[in-house]
Amino acid sequence: MAHEEYLKEFDDIRPYNDKEFFKVTRRLSNNKYLKSFISNLRWPNCPKFLMPLAELSVRLYFRREIRKVDNIQDFQRELIIGRLLQWVVDKTTSGLTSSGLEELDMSKSYLFVSNHRDIVLDASFINYFISHEGYDTTQIAFGDNLLINEFVSDLIRINRSFIVKRNLPPREQIKASITLSKYINYTLENGESIWIAQKEGRSKDGSDQTNPAVIKMFFLSQRKRGVDFSDFINKCRIIPVSLSYELDPCDTLKGWEMYRKETRDVGEKTQTMDLVSMWAGMKGAKGRVHVHFGQPLQGKFENDKDVALALDREIHRGYKLWPSNYISYDELHKSGKYADRYSEEERQEFLSRFKHLGEPVIHKVLSMYARPVLNQEEAVFSAG
Repeated sequence: MAHEEYLKEFDDIRPYNDKEFFKVTRRLSNNKYLKSFISNLRWPNCPKFLMPLAELSVRLYFRREIRKVDNIQDFQRELIIGRLLQWVVDKTTSGLTSSGLEELDMSKSYLFVSNHRDIVLDASFINYFISHEGYDTTQIAFGDNLLINEFVSDLIRINRSFIVKRNLPPREQIKASITLSKYINYTLENGESIWIAQKEGRSKDGSDQTNPAVIKMFFLSQRKRGVDFSDFINKCRIIPVSLSYELDPCDTLKGWEMYRKETRDVGEKTQTMDLVSMWAGMKGAKGRVHVHFGQPLQGKFENDKDVALALDREIHRGYKLWPSNYISYDELHKSGKYADRYSEEERQEFLSRFKHLGEPVIHKVLSMYARPVLNQEEAVFSAG
């Protein structure tokens, strides 16, 4: 198959390229959702009668800044990471830190696999540090269930995201998964890195468990080529990444969702709910945030479950535990096991977040925060 024809196979899932840059950014600059989104993020208390002026200001600013860049990497580095994401870091976190990235040779391509807590920010924070080290950002796996409208689709794909198709009929899903597997391997072989979450959907209970189906998908396009599974995994240079949020802006939303699923049928999750979660995640307080980059997975792996377990162990070990995690653990277990990790003032302030919730929902939320403590205890114990 010719190179051009091979690339055409990925047209409906690949990110936009530099040839499409000006056409897409023109479309974005005229989009009412973009103007409203940035205006509300930048000026959350702006009076309604002044919003048209705010949106006009956003449109003019966006158009002016777009003229300064002519490719997607610069657009992402200068506008998305340098302006929008930096604003999120400055205004909604108490500090963003990282560890482990300095141990990686970023001239190589990596397959970053992380726990999944926030729809938009997980990959964004990873790319924040990669970009600040002067390297090209990763391509990002993004589920098609989140492509709510043309605006979201444009914004996602111009930020180097490729599309993961979901919920197709069985035969179509297998075909789509093989194509996705081919695309991931093609991208890695051509020197670009990729980020993908360890499972479909965010972890709402804090368990951070890798779905072996994700690993199976990586290998799907290689099965008929006679490639050894373990050799393939080692060649992928899979990096376990631990994302640790001191506070989850969606903690109450997640707690209610878990409670309702247990107590009554709530039906299918809607795109509106995803949009609410994206918005809450962007503008809500996150406390301190830490991103830990592990070492590439190396070893003998018999199957996808072996790889998933190895990923879980490293993600759990690399997780940065905050007072919120220790407080939740002690509250649930009615203990003082970790009382030396937080102050009484921190305890009172954290628990006050949930004073408006009923006891069953509070239990769900605290369990979500406490689970990383249990995960790390198990990971450390298993490592001896």
